[in-house]
Amino acid sequence: MSSKKPTVTVYSPCHNYGHYLPQAVESILGQSYVDWELIIIADGPTDETISIANRFAAADPDRISIITHDTAKGLQACANVALRAARGRYIMRLDPDDYLDENALLVLTHYMDLHPDVALVYSNYIYVDEVGNYLGVESRKRVGSEVDLLDLPAHGACSLVRKRVLKTVGGYDESYDRQDGYDLWLKVLNRYPIANVPTPLFYYRQHSNSLSSHEADLLSTRAEIKRAWVKRNSGSVKPTVMAVVGAKNTYEELPNVVLTEFADKVLLDYTLDSVVEVEDVDRVLVTTDDPQVVDYVQNSYPQVEARLRPEELSKSRVSENKVLSEVVDYLEEGGTYPDIIVSLSVHCPLRSGEHIGKALDTLLLYNVDSVVSVYEDYQLHYVHASQGMEPLNPAMHRQIRVEREALFTSNGAIRVVWRDSLEEGANVSGKVGHIVMPWWDSFEIKSPEDGWLIEQILKQRQGADSFAPQAWIMEGVPT
Repeated sequence: MSSKKPTVTVYSPCHNYGHYLPQAVESILGQSYVDWELIIIADGPTDETISIANRFAAADPDRISIITHDTAKGLQACANVALRAARGRYIMRLDPDDYLDENALLVLTHYMDLHPDVALVYSNYIYVDEVGNYLGVESRKRVGSEVDLLDLPAHGACSLVRKRVLKTVGGYDESYDRQDGYDLWLKVLNRYPIANVPTPLFYYRQHSNSLSSHEADLLSTRAEIKRAWVKRNSGSVKPTVMAVVGAKNTYEELPNVVLTEFADKVLLDYTLDSVVEVEDVDRVLVTTDDPQVVDYVQNSYPQVEARLRPEELSKSRVSENKVLSEVVDYLEEGGTYPDIIVSLSVHCPLRSGEHIGKALDTLLLYNVDSVVSVYEDYQLHYVHASQGMEPLNPAMHRQIRVEREALFTSNGAIRVVWRDSLEEGANVSGKVGHIVMPWWDSFEIKSPEDGWLIEQILKQRQGADSFAPQAWIMEGVPT
């Protein structure tokens, strides 16, 4: 290997992706910018990865080196190995199933050279299928001009980062066995400027084995990362958190829904059981229009307060903020002054304590006024235009997710808001953060059919073979 230090270090951690590796390496060899080194990390592979890597290293020993692990260590460990071995000022991860545009290093390095204050720069990218066929382009919003709230991280790979910055923030946290660069994003975001360029500069392969396909695992790991960040940065004085559970029980089409059993458990129990396990929630209050609900809470959950709301707050079209404001006024008149309000709907029994904690952590991590829970809608949507139906998110024709076309649906499960941002007007105002919940945790009971469906899900999760839903649940359900 040459004794001259390169400007850019690219590393490629490869565990049994050897059949993709040649295209990734050749995309480095074909760069118009030539001042680079490539470190291939054979992370415990059982396929042809090592022989392929050896072939490329032998052909260009001055710029290509190999690090071999007898057993797989994982993405974060490989990143730290590369960081310790890197000789370049800038460093980039290239996954072996992706590949670069020929000008990727030229454009990104030039940007970093021109902006010495920027710690990390990322680009748009092109989606391709397993065999490299074009699917579409991911066009990220421009940092600073189109987006200020940076709660959507850059792609974990193919972002160019200053090596000294990575070392300053302590490298990668190896305690997370599955993540897509989110921990690094928070580390850099909280200390340094971040930027992006609008040009698509790498090809991101979509296939069934890609890391991004395991949504539930990624979302759970992100929740762990957020929790760790909040704990590390918490001082001795913490905000007072009040959870408010809306439990209206006089819906004509859903009689006594709050106290109805679903999978042998009262509907209200699912919400209360999830919120009482959240360590940062200081107090829980149920607001209802039914004295039976008050009695049930007092008898079953002595640690939870329940009270009847004013009658006018149970009429149709009353905003959530009006209900919350009435509760806050009641609390403050009694000498309790909450800093954060967590609003929970009783109609979302699949929401967990982890989801609630993640929403709280998001409010504390980002400079936002409130946080809402959503699920990402992967369906193709249309709007009526001059020529008839026009796709609102045309990339979904090819089953790819593009930020500019991303559609998020409120699931009504969680809303977290700073007390000072609570207004009686619109429920959503100011700077709004979000947490993504899987769609299978996002079902909400709005009709007897919804109740029937959630009964099936709950029974399946409990492993039960049979169930006897309430009569109103079955009304209108096709047989």
